[in-house]
Amino acid sequence: MITVKKAIILVSVFFISISIVNAQDDQLPAPSSNPRPEILQLPLKENFKTRSERRRAQLSKYTIEPNIVFSSLFGGFNAGISPYVGHQLWKNLYGGGGVTYVYTSFNNLALEDAIGNTHLTNAHWNTYGAGVFLQYNIWKGFFIRDRFEVLHRDIADVYNASLAYNSQTNSYSIEIPKIQRNIPDMLIGVGYNLLENKHFFMPIAISYNVLSSATNKYYAVYPNAWVMQFGFVEVF
Repeated sequence: MITVKKAIILVSVFFISISIVNAQDDQLPAPSSNPRPEILQLPLKENFKTRSERRRAQLSKYTIEPNIVFSSLFGGFNAGISPYVGHQLWKNLYGGGGVTYVYTSFNNLALEDAIGNTHLTNAHWNTYGAGVFLQYNIWKGFFIRDRFEVLHRDIADVYNASLAYNSQTNSYSIEIPKIQRNIPDMLIGVGYNLLENKHFFMPIAISYNVLSSATNKYYAVYPNAWVMQFGFVEVF
């Protein structure tokens, strides 16, 4: 039989145990639905840094060179674009390719008829194609380059234009034959990149077309064989 004294002792032990458990719970941090920010941000920052470094490493293997083509010729001009992109093949050796488009315009071409009257006309050519290149970066911006391209030209042959007389209208008209040419070119040259960034090119360069003799100079893309490049502008 439990006496009053024993009952008092049991009740006292029970309340003391409850007090100890509660005291231990009070020492634990309160639960929160928002964990400490640094615990979540640390791995995210590390992952972002790793992705950024990986992206920079990949981009550093490329070279980008946007080019504008321009030259003047008797009675007209050439204008176009020729962007090229390269990729690192081995150390300072890069290889890649690009595309070219050149518009050629002839203005106020003059032909005389049998009685000395002058007749004027305009004409234009379209040139387009693609090429590949190898480039070796020598030292502090200096490089050597070999570029091979094949360009197709749609030509209004102004050099063989003629006058045709129409007896019904008693007038002359200028007839210009249409021809097409596929023209190979190989430009070998040296240059210097004006930008400190070795992967984005704005060079001063001079190149020589070793295949210039393979094409009639009147229809050649580079009639003088030499090509000068000032920044993004190619002049020939």
